[in-house]
Amino acid sequence: MPRRPEPIDPRLGVAFSVAEARRMGVSARRLRGRDLEMPFIGARMRTTGAADIASETATPGAAAARRRRQDTARRAAAYNTVMSDHAFFSHGTAAALWGLPLPSGALEPDALDVSVAAPHRAPRAAGVRGHQLAAHLVSVRIRDGMRIASPAATWAQLGGILSLDDLVAAGDALLHRPRTEDGHRTGPETALATFAQLEASIEAGRRIGASALRQALPLVREGVASPTETALRLGLWRAGLPDPILDHDVRDDRGNLVGCTEFAYPDFSLLIECEGDHHRTDRRQWNRDIEKYGRYQDLGWTVLRFSAIHLAPSVTLAVTRIRHHLEQRGWARDPSA
Repeated sequence: MPRRPEPIDPRLGVAFSVAEARRMGVSARRLRGRDLEMPFIGARMRTTGAADIASETATPGAAAARRRRQDTARRAAAYNTVMSDHAFFSHGTAAALWGLPLPSGALEPDALDVSVAAPHRAPRAAGVRGHQLAAHLVSVRIRDGMRIASPAATWAQLGGILSLDDLVAAGDALLHRPRTEDGHRTGPETALATFAQLEASIEAGRRIGASALRQALPLVREGVASPTETALRLGLWRAGLPDPILDHDVRDDRGNLVGCTEFAYPDFSLLIECEGDHHRTDRRQWNRDIEKYGRYQDLGWTVLRFSAIHLAPSVTLAVTRIRHHLEQRGWARDPSA
């Protein structure tokens, strides 16, 4: 039976530099142990398996995206232990660290995006994609002990990487303000960025993808909680349907909050819900949904509920059904529009 490796001081964390470990008395031989990964020269990472695999209720695409972000975060934590003081994570790596939605292929599995401001030279190392950026385009924040391009700067760096719709989804995510557990909105400080910051990131100077960013910015909205919602919202817009109210509070006759819904057309008493698989597999969520939708109906609302089969790979089915219900309630497209 193989001997269990000698424990390493937990104060070193999941990822650490060889130099730091040696200062704490860890031997060179121990640092070559099979329970340690060697992702970069001078760095070690404890082997922890699949790092918090995505929940069983996630769709395959969402689960894969979460695994990619988790893997990126682990490798970034390791490289952070040996990264120079003037370098920072940027582009797709920064987007993953900020939790932005990214399409499959936007993150290369074996390379981290690491940038420096001129005149520093872009880093060159196995597993690193180095960038040199103009100093006036650089804005850096500290998150979890790592230097990362600010959320707005990260969005601007994605202009040369993502499609128009994916840029809009990333912008929506940056402006999103999460709800509290009891359904109330949090303050503007909980958003990763503001619309003004996104606009300023475009106007900071010439950059790759500026044209795509300028096309995407007017389409970005606050109140969108997922890329699926972004896709449906853009589908409604392209179909010429009226803009719904996003992240709408539904209240009873006394003003009490009954629930919040992704899209609402109050003039047509129509609510739209985009539901993940947890609405089906989580018994408590299922019971809450039955109660909530019953109360919506009592208040005179019609609720359209859509799942993955209506929203992926295309939102056409959902858009067609929404159009039908709007027309039934008297909506007609302005022929002059």
